Amino acid sequence: MAADNRRPPYAGASRKLIISIDVGTTFTATSFCLLQPGNVPKFEEILRWPKQATPDAKVPSVLYYDRDGNPKAFGAETEDEDTIIEAEENGWFRAEWWKLLLRPSHLPIIQDLELPPLPANVTLDDVFAHHLGYIKDQVKAYITTTYGEGGSIWETLSPTMYIILTTPNGWEGGQQRRMREAAIRARLVDAAGGRRVKFVSEAEAAVLYAADSGSVGDWLVADGQLILCDCGGGTVDITGYKIEATKPVLKLSESSASRCYLAGAVFVTQAAKKFFQARLQGTEWEKEESMQRIVNHFDRNAKKKFTDETMVSYVQLDGHKSNPNLNITRGRLKITGAEMVSFFAGPLRKIQEGLEIAFENGDRLADKVILVGGLASSPYVFSRLDEWGKGLGISVTRPDGPTVKAVANGALAWHLDGSVDSRMAKYYYGVSVRRPYVDTDPVCIERAGTKYQAPNGNWYITQGWCGIVNKNDKLEAAKEFTALFATEMNEQTFDFEYSVKLYVYRRSTPPTFITFPGRKTMQPGFEVICQVTADLEKCYQATPFSVSPSGRRYKQVAFEVCLGLGETELTARLRWKEDGVDTYGPATIAYE
Repeated sequence: MAADNRRPPYAGASRKLIISIDVGTTFTATSFCLLQPGNVPKFEEILRWPKQATPDAKVPSVLYYDRDGNPKAFGAETEDEDTIIEAEENGWFRAEWWKLLLRPSHLPIIQDLELPPLPANVTLDDVFAHHLGYIKDQVKAYITTTYGEGGSIWETLSPTMYIILTTPNGWEGGQQRRMREAAIRARLVDAAGGRRVKFVSEAEAAVLYAADSGSVGDWLVADGQLILCDCGGGTVDITGYKIEATKPVLKLSESSASRCYLAGAVFVTQAAKKFFQARLQGTEWEKEESMQRIVNHFDRNAKKKFTDETMVSYVQLDGHKSNPNLNITRGRLKITGAEMVSFFAGPLRKIQEGLEIAFENGDRLADKVILVGGLASSPYVFSRLDEWGKGLGISVTRPDGPTVKAVANGALAWHLDGSVDSRMAKYYYGVSVRRPYVDTDPVCIERAGTKYQAPNGNWYITQGWCGIVNKNDKLEAAKEFTALFATEMNEQTFDFEYSVKLYVYRRSTPPTFITFPGRKTMQPGFEVICQVTADLEKCYQATPFSVSPSGRRYKQVAFEVCLGLGETELTARLRWKEDGVDTYGPATIAYE
């Protein structure tokens, strides 16, 4: 890919290597950028993969494992006929769609998803690490064989390189933590360099790719509005953006909170597979090995070519037998247009629903939709969404080329340009606080089982909700959200470690309390995201002693938990007063 002359020359004093990896449910792509002082940054895609028939930026997110749980084949190798035969002869296990095993439980799903199981004695974290290790080896091979001093470049820059990993909109800190650990296990970075693994949402990377591609240049006008829809293999990500500025650099802000649906291309494949299983039940083709070949043929041919309900499609079966009763002619199974339409119905319905929500939540200002991702490349899906857009006066475009994985390049643009300067909160975020106990208040009386007396002599009840961020709040990168805490510590305190749980509420309006009265069970909609822990010793030392009504000396240690939510990762730190001056201390985040 040629250097982008819209970007200024790299102003750093030394060379740097940045690698972006877009691990999709069905396909993976990776790009890199070698930053050299004085040179305009150039994005390069990995287009050479082992056993790939023709150069392509995308390779299957598929691995083969032997019976002992050792990875034996990766990516394009898993589509090679010789490898497939070897896998069948040796009883290798095919691992696919495994990314969706990481999905958060709260994501809406259009139908039950029958995910293929993992091999015995192999965990999801193992598969992620093995897959990322394979990607690292291919990037290394590409750089060392393409550049004149490629070996030296890799040896010099790889120990300090940055890794940009993409995630669906719905992935949160827990998913990011596991992906970072997989990157460390794959030796993309060492344990000390974990912070050099960065995360960007697939939708955000895709909109930046679309801007970089030049295909939507006339849409990029100040104060303009657009919607990005990334229809991937497993997930559909939809976000509305407002264009804040185009010069000297592009600046975007979210105009409607990002949304994520489990409604990607694999659901089309699964619907087709169920159809094949029902149609071919009791025949020689019902065995799993034959069914896998039929589904693969459908994915590579009929699924990609289908245009409208008047079109008849075919999938290849093993052999050349005919069975008119089953619409099989010389080993080819006929699929009517109506049957093909039914395979796409669920994902299309959810995509249109998500686009309409983004349109409404963005005050109906966006009149342009950018489609990217594998499912969007389907002629049928694009035609249906284009027709939907015309009904609302919305223009729909698809800038993604046939061999380009848009998100991998967009992730590099995100890291270099910092174009998105604010996002919208998708949910409510807050913490649990104590509330004064009032013996005449019915709410307090029904929660009397949690009351306790603090050293200051006052009575409190626990598990009150304290919101820090409201749904649809604007989240700016430099802005922190704070919650004030106070805890009593006596003279004999030696353990100053203090932990605060951060909660998310995913429904319409949070109730006053997190748990049900008299129970420890959280009310529906609440979920613990993570635990923020910090050392309060310095804060304790800066706090004067007080005396309780019973004559005990104690300290009322007051501090604030400061949360940063404007970036793609949650950050936290503590703040307190020392001699009237704000003082900050580090805090660590442990995800559930």
